[in-house]
Amino acid sequence: MSVSFVARKCTQCAGKLQYIKEKKIWKCLYCGAEIERQEQYDGLFEIKNVVRQTLLDTAYRRLESASRNLIECEKIDPRYVGTIVAKLAYDMIRVTTPGACEERDVKAVFTQLKKTYEQLKANGEGGITDEEEALYEFLEESDIYAVLILVYDSLNDEARRDYVLQMLDTQSVFSKPANNNLLSYALKRGKVELADRVIENLDNLEPRAALIDVLLKYPDGDAKGDKIAALLSTGALKYEDRRILENYLRESQDGVVTKSRASVAAFHQGLLIGTDLLMEQVVKKADPVTVKETLTALCERKISDEDVVKVLTFAYECGNLQTALQALECLKGSGQFVVVPAKLLIAMLSDSRMGAEDKKALLEKSFEFKMDHKSVETVLKNYLCLNTDRAEERKTVIARLLKQVSSIPTATVENYVLNCSTDGESKPEIVGMLFEKGLNVSFFNELLSKYMNGAPDSKETKEAVVELLSQKGLRIEPDAFIDYICAPEDEAGEKLQFVKKMVANGSQLRADAANAYLERNAPERFSSELFSLIFAEGSTFSSRAVENYLFRIQDREAAKVENAKKIVERAVYDVGGASCQILHLGKSVRCNLLQAYTLVTVDTPTVAIEIAGFLSSSQRMKFHAEIAVSGAEMKFRKYVVANKSQLSEATHRICEKFKLYSMLF
Repeated sequence: MSVSFVARKCTQCAGKLQYIKEKKIWKCLYCGAEIERQEQYDGLFEIKNVVRQTLLDTAYRRLESASRNLIECEKIDPRYVGTIVAKLAYDMIRVTTPGACEERDVKAVFTQLKKTYEQLKANGEGGITDEEEALYEFLEESDIYAVLILVYDSLNDEARRDYVLQMLDTQSVFSKPANNNLLSYALKRGKVELADRVIENLDNLEPRAALIDVLLKYPDGDAKGDKIAALLSTGALKYEDRRILENYLRESQDGVVTKSRASVAAFHQGLLIGTDLLMEQVVKKADPVTVKETLTALCERKISDEDVVKVLTFAYECGNLQTALQALECLKGSGQFVVVPAKLLIAMLSDSRMGAEDKKALLEKSFEFKMDHKSVETVLKNYLCLNTDRAEERKTVIARLLKQVSSIPTATVENYVLNCSTDGESKPEIVGMLFEKGLNVSFFNELLSKYMNGAPDSKETKEAVVELLSQKGLRIEPDAFIDYICAPEDEAGEKLQFVKKMVANGSQLRADAANAYLERNAPERFSSELFSLIFAEGSTFSSRAVENYLFRIQDREAAKVENAKKIVERAVYDVGGASCQILHLGKSVRCNLLQAYTLVTVDTPTVAIEIAGFLSSSQRMKFHAEIAVSGAEMKFRKYVVANKSQLSEATHRICEKFKLYSMLF
């Protein structure tokens, strides 16, 4: 049913009406009645057309034409509501359009605006009259509605703004200035759906201004990225307009995904955002997927060597395997010439945020790029000798690095073996891995000797490493050989086996090895078997070695006498003419070797008697020679007789055997 009406309420039920643009009728939201408006004053047709043209010129910013038409409206009827609306719109657009109004006239225009608006409100006592409604329905052009929405919103007239808004068809707005103003209004008022419809009318937008509005005011989310990409896809922005996007990246609080999409869209249009800014504001804050999308766009063009290094640096410093792999894959897929600096790999391998398997995977990807042998050696050296990862993790990484090198510098191997204890009980295995690279054993002549005398490892680890090095054919230097033999750490049995192995490998024992063993080894650690092994034909002995063996060492009975004879015979000093200084029964006694042996021997009586007999008969030493006891000279016989009750069993038996108690001696 269609009826004529003058009120804005349903004539059937007084319900609220909604304007249906397609049918140009009003429909009741309550009862559904359709109502059409009947013109009451056909004489307005001419002025309404002039008003429409004035507003249309204003929408397109044809302000000179709009001014002429406005003058025509005022000639016909200055009090007509259309004339008032046209003047209001013209003055608002003139004063807000840069360059359209002289600076000196702005204040006057605003004053006139206020008066014109008061005149509009006075026509309907503050409300919208039927005549005004009829005007809006007559205008029809969405470009005009877009301008009026801006005008009324600027005047905070929500009633008129919303009334006109429902007549608007965003796809029928062809004026770019009007469209951009409409977008600004929609974003300012949070009308996202309206903003989306405006942006869909892409051909009738000024992209640069629209982009600025969207970047600053559109709410963050996936849709914002779509809108930015759509505006950039027009290709209307110039290279220098990249500053707009750079400012957005720097200042906006939007999420990193939105910023990434904006950056990617910019790159696709040749708007090259600064790499430093891109890395700081997007890449370093992004998840792996976003990193891939962003860096793929960056690397689609030929980037500078400096930018390649920036991407590499990010990959190795981000601390996340997937992110790092995505970054490296972007470089690889772009065909960029990439040389991985050793310092970046070293930094990555020192990153505690990444585990061994992650580091290994990142090494695998890294070795797909060009990397010279020296750089890999540098990385291996640093990780092997300076890295502090857990031993199990180190073993995994070292194995992968070793796979990459064909040889290892001698200095690197020596540094690790001699100075690094990080790997603990895993160290022997890693040393084995190093030597499996085909190292030339002849380059490590002193390694075993140095390790044995100064290794920082535990006893168990040291033993295992020494065993491994000896199996590899390393020899021990003569000086170090003696130091090892005389050192107190290892048991005699272990030393015996090691010495045999070293001798079999070609290590040489110095002629003074047996002498050093007697001089430096504690009596209680003496090994008859080890001594026999190092006692060579050319061995000679010092007075200290002779005295230590005779006085303090308990050798096997079967060996003591023969060894004593050989040691004395090979002494490098005059045994018979030399004197000894010993401590006996708390007294300092100076005497010859025979007398000293008799007083302090630790041998069994049988062995002691035989050795004393040898010294007496073959070395020109006499029992009856005078001795000095605490500085006082006396006969040896007198001393032993006086202390007979305190003498050891062996000493007592020697004295009896050689009649030292007899007054006839």
